[in-house]
Amino acid sequence: MSELVATKEDLKNFATKEDLTRFATKDDLKNFPTKDDLDNFATKQDFQRLENKIDTNTNRIDELNIKMDKQYDQVKQNTQLIERNFKQIAKNSEQLDTLNKHSTRQDDLIATLALRAVEQESKLRSHIAHS
Repeated sequence: MSELVATKEDLKNFATKEDLTRFATKDDLKNFPTKDDLDNFATKQDFQRLENKIDTNTNRIDELNIKMDKQYDQVKQNTQLIERNFKQIAKNSEQLDTLNKHSTRQDDLIATLALRAVEQESKLRSHIAHS
């Protein structure tokens, strides 16, 4: 009969009440996820797809940054051309103003010469008529 009875040495490997207090209770299990809940969790494939999308989007962002840099350079070049054009327009305006002043002076001189020519013609006719 002593073979059927457990010794203190045999009982050392068994769980104590204290060990059992750390186990989950039925109430604890109510809050655990079910198999249906686990279906909604992300899989390794989902994470791989997300990682691939992130890589793709990162590459697109890099490409867009390169395009933006090129466009920025183009805008900078266009701005320089516009500034050069404005300077040329200012020079042309000054030259046009000078030409306009000279043209006005020429018109005044031509008008004066025309009047003198008419006066001379009148004097000649008058002289011819009296002779």
